Amino acid sequence: MRRIPLYIVEDPSPEDSEYDTMTLVMCPRNLIECELFLKIMRKETDAAFKDFAENAESCLAISKKCLKLKDTHVMKQTLLNLNEIICRGPSESTSFVDAILARSVVYLQNCEHAIACNDLLYYESLPVALKTTEGTIVSEIYLCVCLYILRKYQTARDKLAYVKKLIDKASISENSEMASTLSVLKLYEEKINQSSRNVELCKHTARKVFEPNLGYKFGRKIPYASKACKYVPKSADNSAAVLASSDIPKGAIVLVEDPLFFQFSAPFLNCSLCETHQELLYTCDHCRYKTYCSKECSDSDAEKHKLECQGYRIGLIPMLEATILFRLFLKSAEYVFPAIMDFTMDGGVINNPRDAWHFILEHAEEEDEEYHIVGEFLATRPDFKRLSKEQYRDVVSTAFRLAVFIYTETDLVDKYFYLLRLQKIDMINVMAAVLLRLGAHVLLSSQHHEMWYPKRGEFLNGARVEFAATFPLPVPSERIMANAFSYYKINPLTDFVECYNNVKKTPENSGNGRDAHATQGESPLVHFENKLYSMCLKNRDVDCVEDILDADILPMQLIDKILEDFSTPKRCQLLKNLAKYFHLFVHQYFSKYTVNNRIYQMKSSLCATLKTFKHCCKTENVKVILLPSGHVLGVTSDQVNAGVELVVSSNLINQLDQNLTSERAQFQDFKFPSSLNDEMNIFGKTTEKASELLRYHKLLVHQINNKVSFLKGSPRDLKVQHDLMTLYGTYNSFLTLHFPETHEMCLLGVLKFSMFLATNGFLQHASDIILHVIELIELNDIYLMDIGLYRQVFCAIQQVIEQYIDIIRIDSQELGSEYPELMLLSCACLLKRLLRHLGKLLDDEEASRLYMEFSTYHIKWKTILNSYILMPPGLRKYLLESK
Repeated sequence: MRRIPLYIVEDPSPEDSEYDTMTLVMCPRNLIECELFLKIMRKETDAAFKDFAENAESCLAISKKCLKLKDTHVMKQTLLNLNEIICRGPSESTSFVDAILARSVVYLQNCEHAIACNDLLYYESLPVALKTTEGTIVSEIYLCVCLYILRKYQTARDKLAYVKKLIDKASISENSEMASTLSVLKLYEEKINQSSRNVELCKHTARKVFEPNLGYKFGRKIPYASKACKYVPKSADNSAAVLASSDIPKGAIVLVEDPLFFQFSAPFLNCSLCETHQELLYTCDHCRYKTYCSKECSDSDAEKHKLECQGYRIGLIPMLEATILFRLFLKSAEYVFPAIMDFTMDGGVINNPRDAWHFILEHAEEEDEEYHIVGEFLATRPDFKRLSKEQYRDVVSTAFRLAVFIYTETDLVDKYFYLLRLQKIDMINVMAAVLLRLGAHVLLSSQHHEMWYPKRGEFLNGARVEFAATFPLPVPSERIMANAFSYYKINPLTDFVECYNNVKKTPENSGNGRDAHATQGESPLVHFENKLYSMCLKNRDVDCVEDILDADILPMQLIDKILEDFSTPKRCQLLKNLAKYFHLFVHQYFSKYTVNNRIYQMKSSLCATLKTFKHCCKTENVKVILLPSGHVLGVTSDQVNAGVELVVSSNLINQLDQNLTSERAQFQDFKFPSSLNDEMNIFGKTTEKASELLRYHKLLVHQINNKVSFLKGSPRDLKVQHDLMTLYGTYNSFLTLHFPETHEMCLLGVLKFSMFLATNGFLQHASDIILHVIELIELNDIYLMDIGLYRQVFCAIQQVIEQYIDIIRIDSQELGSEYPELMLLSCACLLKRLLRHLGKLLDDEEASRLYMEFSTYHIKWKTILNSYILMPPGLRKYLLESK
């Protein structure tokens, strides 16, 4: 909708006031056309949701049948169908609640108990009228088992008592589904009752509270900056700046801020309240678009969301990407209303729109006592000259259409502006002027942050153990102590060079496939809309989501030129098709949309203080760190003397990136932690050589992933194994040429290689690599900045040790004790380092969980290996003979 231009006889000037600009935009054609657009969007929305309601039951029935199949591809598609029913289908229907229960079963069957538990708890909170007795009992049994497995023993015992009462009261038919479920309960009942002897898992998240050096300033322009900072307003000779009022040492915190507003471009990926990215998400019962991670988050946001809910339902706010702008306007209405009320109580009357506009601005300028970002934005005219012509056109169009929507589709005018005696057109002009000012501030002051996630449903590939579930265990005698390169007769000096030269000859667009035209840095939602515009303008029908994924995008200038010449009827027909396809396919599209085989998300944040600092990468003296909680820290990278301007880096640093909270985030074949995903920053941004290196890096990774896919289909193919071994060697040689040995890219590369070696039986070779990594970490006293890399090392150790254990169980004489002991020692060393590291981390939730998990594994492995390898030979022989 944003690309459809307004009808304006004379282009508005950025130098005009916002109110004058919007009065110039206001004309009968624009107003009538905008109201027509809203009616079309409502109609198409209702038609789309009617279609979802009619097909939900049959789609659920097919999905339940498909769940019984063992095919991974079918299972993935089934999971996508269940997700669409849950997120887009009617929430007050049995198909919705049954889909949640069916989805929880999928995760249970794949041992994803924590994720399944979320679904089961959500199912428990749904109205009883929508659930059957059998469904309730099944869900409670599964929830009871999940709680026990997750070590919530007391809750599991309470749930068990409740389940038994339900079973006693209900008359359950002896069908196969219930019989199998009851057998699961019987299997765990004794364990749950005895669980009082076990240690309850009590998860306490320790979060550090940060404060700036010398405390908060709480000034109007930089409220969340340090008292060691001062704001200098713009003058005739100099621009506005934030200066150090006293000497600030290196490493001092000069900014601690929680973004006031944020929005995600790609829908159905993150919680709209707490920002969490997880496998299971739920949507608002009415709009079926605003996304939450739990019932608690949904309920917490309900009061604010109900004012914007209709905008999400018809798709207006998403299409305009106006989440921050709409919430900011709500704050503005709340901010201005008391002043209007006081003025009216004193006998004042505001019946002129220009007077209303000036009243709002004057009130904002007078409120200097306490900082308020709305007051700051309303009192300050944005620098419209910093916007391009296209950006200015978009912000004007968005302000006008959002104002018309607010007036016609919401009760905000009756709630906050009923004391203004203005007619419809005048009221819309005033609101549009406010929205124009706020919209320009949002555009100029927001920080944008790219986020990367693994594809959904990868656990169905056995992603947790990467290769182990798909590759057969090689014969121990052939490979246990062999060097993999010698085994496959690979000559590193010649074969790696030849492989690298072949990769360099690969065509430019090789490996991009469907994502060849997906632009990194572009809003995913805008990318989706541009595809829809292109298809609609070409008069192409959309029968399935693949039609959109594979579509080419017309040049933007051509799209704009075509739309400018469209009459109102043609625009309405275009919007009708656009709204139809948007609602029918938006969920399917973002369930499958990837960039370079990863899910791409863009987050925009609005920070009251950070926006005031100058942003530059060349003269920076303040690094900006983004915490998983969403908080932003500004930390000086050098000593800053009094009077020197504080300049922040344009690039945010992820500290314990939130993307890593998913345990599967690091186990998707050959992918990198999100802190290493910004390849342009790693290889450089400007030189032609850096661009070539980036291309070769992507090609190598792509070819490795291709070979891994082939090997999963043909695990015994020695030719594929040989080629993959060569690619791994070439890739690590490539990294060694361009990075020091202790660089995280190099460490990750060799760890992935060791995982591959271990799953193919080359245990000694894999062990040597892991021991070398541990040696590098210990000798160089390295504290890995990304917890995902700690997890990579632990998982490599886990893969090797558990392969050793599998072989020992077959024939304990095959192995000596040296390498298993060294692996146990390596695990212990890394655990000690991680424990020391906990105190240095800015947020240690993920680190604490990792430490607990692998401490448990370490005890388990030590016990098993003691029983087999470290046991005296005589005792082992006696025990074996006594069997």
